[in-house]
Amino acid sequence: MKHHFLALVALALAVAPELVFANATDGPLEDRELLKRDVDSYKIFNRKRNAHACIMSIVFLVLYPLGAISVHLPIDRIPLLRNSYLKHKIMAIHAPIQILGLVMMIGGLALGIRIAHDLGFFNRSVPAHMIIGLIVTLTIIIFQPVMGILQHRYFKRTGGKSVFAYIHRWIGRFAILLGMINNGLGFQLAENDIEIPTKSYVRNFTILGVLVTVWLGLVIYDEFFQKPQSSRKLADKTTSSAVKKDSEESRRMDA
Repeated sequence: MKHHFLALVALALAVAPELVFANATDGPLEDRELLKRDVDSYKIFNRKRNAHACIMSIVFLVLYPLGAISVHLPIDRIPLLRNSYLKHKIMAIHAPIQILGLVMMIGGLALGIRIAHDLGFFNRSVPAHMIIGLIVTLTIIIFQPVMGILQHRYFKRTGGKSVFAYIHRWIGRFAILLGMINNGLGFQLAENDIEIPTKSYVRNFTILGVLVTVWLGLVIYDEFFQKPQSSRKLADKTTSSAVKKDSEESRRMDA
């Protein structure tokens, strides 16, 4: 009898967790405690979350800023590079970096959507991190490649900038800055059920600070120092051509 009782207790203990969590096993994984119930599921979920964080941090804190910085690099002032393939900054540096970032961002977006489903965000109030992330990623996916291609085609025909170039530039700048802010919101959201190491904040925001400083410095240099010099050179060249043409016409008239 005693053995039968022990067997029933063991069976009850074995079945109890399934009875308690039966309604949760087929639905979204709502919090850390439910995830921990199934160690394998929690490990997989945690890997997806870590992968999403790593991918999006690399994209918005490293790749996109580097792509933006590449446009303003003074390659024509570096003797070893001015006659190399890198003098074509857009096609040689900017486009490859941004394409890599775009592909990685789409992968990170897919992971983010899956994580949001696992946490049940689609069934309750949607966090700001998710809203901003969708707006930023979809804007980049839809507009940036199209504007970039249209500007490149215009440049090949005319050698100048079109309205597409300015749309591409300013959408990119705002999207990158929003993505950087959203990186911090993602950490804040994750802290609801895990502890983020301080070194993660230090690493991310140190990289962000350095690259944003370099980016801003090159933009200021390009806008206030490089462009006025180019404009003066163009004006001098135009004036010189006009003077030369007038001299030739005067000589013809004298003849």
